[in-house]
Amino acid sequence: MNMTTTKISALFMTMAIVLSLLGFTYAHWADTVQIEGKMKMAHVLIGIKSSKVLTSRVVERYSNVTYEVSSDEHTLAIHSENLRPCWYIWVGLVMQNQGPLPGKMKPPEYSYDPSDTWGNYFETTEYFYGSYPENTGFGTLEVWGRAKLDEELLSDGTVAFTTPPTQAPFTLDPTEKAIIWIWIHCKLDLPDDAKGDTITLYINIVDDMAI
Repeated sequence: MNMTTTKISALFMTMAIVLSLLGFTYAHWADTVQIEGKMKMAHVLIGIKSSKVLTSRVVERYSNVTYEVSSDEHTLAIHSENLRPCWYIWVGLVMQNQGPLPGKMKPPEYSYDPSDTWGNYFETTEYFYGSYPENTGFGTLEVWGRAKLDEELLSDGTVAFTTPPTQAPFTLDPTEKAIIWIWIHCKLDLPDDAKGDTITLYINIVDDMAI
């Protein structure tokens, strides 16, 4: 075999190897499958289904208290006029998990208008009860329908229910409900320049996935 023939043979062999590699690469990529789609994320929604704010006769003499629930059922806004030291209210909330996943019932967060520095002059205590099935008759429950100021809900921030409270946080399954009672009290060290002011206090519900 002469030199020319040897070179041509080597060239054909090189081309054959390259083509075989290209074929393997094409076959490899041809076996790749691309999948397209949309993923829908589930969410937790623990919302306020019922609410009430109880004030003593003493507070009612000097302070007008009103309240409303936000459209997303996550916040209760409480408006109070003519604030004074020892002003207090009891706030009752019926909460429900309206999402498809178990949620974690946690203590709420508080904010204030005109400034969050107002939080320095308030103290709060929370009591949780539940969880309860969706069809529970809350009107007959000791911790809701029969709860009265100065009988079960005391001015010093304690409660006299025979039903023991539930330690938060706890799991709230889909459609289940829970009750929160919150004592909100204005401290004695309210500055003189703040006495008589009007404020808005926000109770913000914290919901999270139960893991």
